[in-house]
Amino acid sequence: MGLSEDDRHFLLEHAAVRRFRRGHLMFGQDEDATCLFLLLEGEVEIFVENCHGRTVIARKEIGDLFGEVELLSGLQRTASAAAVRDSLVAVISKRTFEQCISTRPALLGAILRDLSVAICEMTMRLSTLGLDAYGRLRFCLSKLARESGGGTVIEGRWTQQQLAEFAGCSRETVAKILSELKRGQWVQHCHQKITLLRPLPEVF
Repeated sequence: MGLSEDDRHFLLEHAAVRRFRRGHLMFGQDEDATCLFLLLEGEVEIFVENCHGRTVIARKEIGDLFGEVELLSGLQRTASAAAVRDSLVAVISKRTFEQCISTRPALLGAILRDLSVAICEMTMRLSTLGLDAYGRLRFCLSKLARESGGGTVIEGRWTQQQLAEFAGCSRETVAKILSELKRGQWVQHCHQKITLLRPLPEVF
């Protein structure tokens, strides 16, 4: 499902490659959408900001597209994107993207399939809004967890503040919950790396 390696190579052939330092803003909320991005190295955070602070919507990994929603819809940016760590990104202008779609119509179908998955995941996240802080954090950790080296780990280096922004709660709340989970040997949290030692409890 989604973009194939051939699709990614095709887009890369028509892109300008740029390097972004950690923390660099690639585009901002409410800006005009003039291009889309393909992540080649590093990690990118998609977030929205309002009077209550910052809420992380998604983390993009190597091989992911981002910024395509507004390009397809013609709307202004509904969120911002920033490099979580030094990142290498292929940038495709709107005009070039339209030419790519014209040349390779199946590419649009692949992108729309990716978007449908993202919408389903967003719907699942919205369903957690009625949960308490632990319920939201548990959901986020479960979605981020991947099997690696015989264990279950949260990919990427997540600070407590970043987890708080992703779960929609305070850093102090995340620190307290992780401390209790660590004490109960549910998780191992060391140097921003989180390992799930066993399935997290339903109720905290």
